[in-house]
Amino acid sequence: MSEDATRRLPQVFDANDPRLRASEPDAPPPDANLPTAPPPREGLRMPTAADLQRGFNWGVWLISSAIGLFVMAAVLRFWTFVWDLFLRNDWIGWLALGLAAVVVVSASALLIREIVGVFTLARLHRLRRLADAALADASPAKAKSALRQLRALYAGRPELAWARAELAEHDRAIMTPAERLGLFDRILMASVDDQARQAIAQSAKRVSVVTAITPFAVFDMAFVFYENLRMLRRIMTAYGGRPGYASLFQLAGRVLGHIVATGGLALTDDLFGQFIGQGLAKRLSARAGQGMFNGGLTARLGLAAIQFSRPLPFIEAKKPRFRDMAVEIGRGLTGGKGEPERPE
Repeated sequence: MSEDATRRLPQVFDANDPRLRASEPDAPPPDANLPTAPPPREGLRMPTAADLQRGFNWGVWLISSAIGLFVMAAVLRFWTFVWDLFLRNDWIGWLALGLAAVVVVSASALLIREIVGVFTLARLHRLRRLADAALADASPAKAKSALRQLRALYAGRPELAWARAELAEHDRAIMTPAERLGLFDRILMASVDDQARQAIAQSAKRVSVVTAITPFAVFDMAFVFYENLRMLRRIMTAYGGRPGYASLFQLAGRVLGHIVATGGLALTDDLFGQFIGQGLAKRLSARAGQGMFNGGLTARLGLAAIQFSRPLPFIEAKKPRFRDMAVEIGRGLTGGKGEPERPE
């Protein structure tokens, strides 16, 4: 009877009652044979690449401190020099300060020119990529953007006024993007190609003649180096670039890399084949043959420079050929004479 009195009677509970809490299950007892893992530490994580790069960069501080000390020593030495001139005479000190101002202004102008030259060369490359994309995708928007930038690039050239006027007559014509780019290539870019081709032919003739008549190899190398840089400058200027020394050497490096990669130096054998076919090799000495070879290399560099400087691929314009320039180099060595007459 007492057992029935102490037994709890059944009760009804509300499942949504907040006083009700589910008890957590008891964790199983650890196995004595298995090692227990230590509890994870808060804030512990694997280091990332950014964490590994952090730290005190002693190399940067070393270079910065060395440059700072060098600049301070140069400024102090210059100021001591100018102050000594002021002690001698005032006008000598002011003259030194004036010359220093000229040096600073000239260096700033050269630096600005180099920066502008690098940006203009990059602009030509961007235009080339945009034109290639417009032709590949047949995109009217890309073609319109490329034509707008090309017209802005050649807007201030007085020798291309007639070409711009002729292009303006076709503005309202119905054309596809490729046809508009081809029209621009045939009318305007062909004139620019003629300027670049003339620059290449003139430089190749000078190199071939000078290296054929000078007996000093050092002078030949110096002249070939100077004439090739001059030719690259004229090609970049013809296509709308503003070459500085940095952009000029950048273009020269790309041209040489392209020629070496494609084996273009070996193709200069076509030059000798052209001369032999015309019967000119019989009239020229070994020294003249060396001049022809050097002129052929110069022409090959110029043709490769056109590929990197031209802001538009060859679509309808005639691409300059190496064989045509080889004939002009041969005429330069033979004084403009053609095939010798054979005795009957």
